[in-house]
Amino acid sequence: MAGAVAVLMVETEVPIMMSCADVAIPKGTILKLNSPFTVAATSAVNDLFGGIAAEEKISGDGKLMIAVYRGGIFKVEAGSTVTVGRPQVVHQLNELTNTAANDSDLGYVFGVALESATDGQFFMLELGRGS
Repeated sequence: MAGAVAVLMVETEVPIMMSCADVAIPKGTILKLNSPFTVAATSAVNDLFGGIAAEEKISGDGKLMIAVYRGGIFKVEAGSTVTVGRPQVVHQLNELTNTAANDSDLGYVFGVALESATDGQFFMLELGRGS
């Protein structure tokens, strides 16, 4: 199921408030970081680590802030090969895959895989680690 949202399994940190556009963001959406201190839904490789939406953001509600997890253990979807212990980056909307060379140095790492998976399978991710 391409684009499935992340599901919180173990809360290790409380979410923080970050800026966002007045658009729809489902709870569990994997978020990329923009400047200044702003997040949006991920969409492609090389998205910067922002976190995971801790709440739903409704389009047109006038809110310009959203609660964001930047740590925790989540069940997420693999967009390609995922290897246990390897850092993970965005493959496309709400999908992750193993890092490539220099991804850690560039801020692309979203976390570390706690189990292996293949395209379309779900796996446990420790968010915010491994960068």
